[in-house]
Order: sequence, then C-alpha cells, then structure tokens
Amino acid sequence: MSKKKMTPAQKAAARREVTPEERALAAQRAEERAAKRSAADQERRMGTKSERLTKRMFTTVQVVLVLIPFALLGFNGLMGGDIQTVMQEDAVFAVSFLMAMVQPFVAWILRFVYKHHAAGEDGYALGNLVGLLCAEICLRNMVGIIGCLLLVWRVWRKAPNGAMAGWARERKVGGVLFDISGALAVFLLSALCAFAAWRVGI
Repeated sequence: MSKKKMTPAQKAAARREVTPEERALAAQRAEERAAKRSAADQERRMGTKSERLTKRMFTTVQVVLVLIPFALLGFNGLMGGDIQTVMQEDAVFAVSFLMAMVQPFVAWILRFVYKHHAAGEDGYALGNLVGLLCAEICLRNMVGIIGCLLLVWRVWRKAPNGAMAGWARERKVGGVLFDISGALAVFLLSALCAFAAWRVGI
C-alpha cells in the first residue's frame, strides 16, 4: 500500500514501527555515545590537580619500596659485612633481606594498579591495594603499610559508591581471583616470609 492511499492513522502507525535491526543500531549508537562521554569525563578527572597528586603519591611509594633492599644492602656494607658471608651465617639478616626483596614486586604491581585506576576501574584498584596492604602487614614493613594505606584512602575517596561491590558482582569469584592474582601471590610470599621470621625470632 502506497503512502497516498494510507489513512492518517496508518501513516502514524508506520512511523512508530521500528524494525529489530533499527533498534539494535540505535542501542549500539547509544552505547558508543555513552562510552565517549565516559572516556571524556575520565580524561577530565585525571587532569585535575587532585588526580595529579594521586599519581605522584603512587610514584613516590613505588620508588621508596624499590629502594628498601638497596638500603638494607647499604647498611650491611657500612657495617663492614660481606653479603654472601652474612647471608650464610646470619639467619636473621637472610630472612630480613628476603622480606626486603618482596618490596620491588609490590612496587611493580602498584604500577598496574594505577593504570587501572586511571582507566576508571577503581574496584580493581582497591581490591589489589587491599591485598598489597595485607602483604605489607605480614612483612611488618611500616613504610609499606603507611604507603598502601595512603593509596587506599586516595582511591577510595574518589571512587564511586559501591565500586568494589560492583566490580566483585561483575567479575564473579573467578574473575576477582584473576584480577588480584599478582597481589595474592605477593601476599602468599609475604606469609611465608612472616613464618620464616617467626621461626628465627625476628
């Protein structure tokens, strides 16, 4: 039936009819517009003075953690000890050095944590930061504990309400374990170090 022979009611009904393909295309365009707005909002947020401070805090904590084993080696050098001899003869120093060597791994994971935070994945960032904080508590490293606490606070105060809960619901148990696998590995290593420290009486 041509449009000339259609009644006004039929014309209105025809205008209202939308095919499934048109609905899918409209939904796709809406998602693309929403993604562009989200990316633009995230870019504006990361350019703020507050987020630049957060980035500097992440970088500072990473640098300090990487320097910890070198500081321990430097202290041993000042005391006039040979590292190989001390490692063989002093179990306390050997365990302390092993605990210090965990810190660069923590710093390495923090690098990825910040990238996810910058991408707006605050649930991922918070989950890993909590895991790293638990690892630092096992190691009894006050510098690492304070650093991780500060980073948790910085990310938490900027994250949307329920960021961690939403991330956990979306990723399920398997996805959450995969996302925090690095922090979980560091935590398990830290737990072994804590057990060794308890055995040698540190």
